[in-house]
Amino acid sequence: MHKEELTDGQSLRGFALATLSFLAIFAATAVPIPLYADYQATIGLTTADISNTMFTYLTGVALTLLFAGRISDSFGRTPVASLTLMLAILGCIMFMMADSGAAVLAARFVQGLSAGFGMSAVSALVIDCVGEKHLSWGSTVASCGAMFGVMIGSVGVGVLYDLVPNLAVIYGVMIAILAACLFLMPIVHEPLDQTMSLRAAVRVRVYIPADNRRLFAVVCVCYLGTWMVGCFFQSFAAPIAYQCFGETSPLAGSIILALVMAPSMLGGPLVQRFDPKRALSASLVAVTATTALMAVLVALRAELAFMVDCALFSFAMGVAVAVSLRLLLLRVSVLRVSAILASVNLVAYAGSAVTGVVCGALLGATSYEVVFAVMAVVLAASTAFVARCLKAPSEKKRDNRLTLHRFQRMRGIEVPSEASAPSEDGEEAAALV
Repeated sequence: MHKEELTDGQSLRGFALATLSFLAIFAATAVPIPLYADYQATIGLTTADISNTMFTYLTGVALTLLFAGRISDSFGRTPVASLTLMLAILGCIMFMMADSGAAVLAARFVQGLSAGFGMSAVSALVIDCVGEKHLSWGSTVASCGAMFGVMIGSVGVGVLYDLVPNLAVIYGVMIAILAACLFLMPIVHEPLDQTMSLRAAVRVRVYIPADNRRLFAVVCVCYLGTWMVGCFFQSFAAPIAYQCFGETSPLAGSIILALVMAPSMLGGPLVQRFDPKRALSASLVAVTATTALMAVLVALRAELAFMVDCALFSFAMGVAVAVSLRLLLLRVSVLRVSAILASVNLVAYAGSAVTGVVCGALLGATSYEVVFAVMAVVLAASTAFVARCLKAPSEKKRDNRLTLHRFQRMRGIEVPSEASAPSEDGEEAAALV
């Protein structure tokens, strides 16, 4: 494969539309969640069906990331991004026409497929378009965009449903947004001008860069630790508002969820001028501290302070996942972006499914205070692991060399390649550029 150099205009258009598409795809996956009660009343959706929706969704995501996470390396970024938008539209249509529990599960599986392609192909398009100079923005969208999109979809549905309690209108608005992104996709310049074979792209494997296994583990730990808390709020934001703070309106739960998700998008860009390793370590300490503080504030029933703490947690989470991903992407070949993203997100989704079950079981046996305290302990262990990996002496010379080469490339100075070009079947170690 070969990545084509984009002009500033092509880069800006591609980044803007790819980001909008990425957010819309994940907003669409959140639309049906607040509507399950309506499906229970209208088509007889059972509690077991609702429980199985997450399983079918995660199955779709995992299958896509495992079998087709690198398919955009074969067909190109923009064609697969268009396919992803089509799948998201199809999922909304299936939900709009669902008349049974089986139909709801099928629609949720299709949304899982769209999310899997979004996490690999669309996020790779974002990073390819934004380029290395503004990689902090691309890594922020790739790492935090899914959570931010879920928040937009969940809160948007809550507001729209209060105004117009009609499923056709709600899904119609979402379909229109996705269709607009699909219609505009042809204006995005394809960043790959030579692609790998389909046989190599669909080979089943988790891609771990051979020369950066330790940093790959750091990224996965950051994702798993922060997503553990974020996914807990996706399930229990409303119950926390009701049971811990005595709220009676769904708005309080939506605000808590928004505060946990939205500020994360600011984390990566706002710290891009700081030393990345120090920023990563500090952010993980902040994530651990704010999670521990949640346990205290829930026990004290201090709702306003809890909401402020949620926003601080979200910002720190955004820094942690965006900076860790940027550190990894700067050390691997740009032609392995989709493979890296697919592997990281596969680990994150699989881990989140496990931690979600564990946290739910723990909550059933104890209380919210205990769950937040346990999560803080897990995050503290994650912080210690990351700090140890970042201090590894073997990485110091490579960091200095890569920093020099990036500095030279940004100023147009020719830098000799220090790694062989990727082979077609992708068996090589990740190349340094």
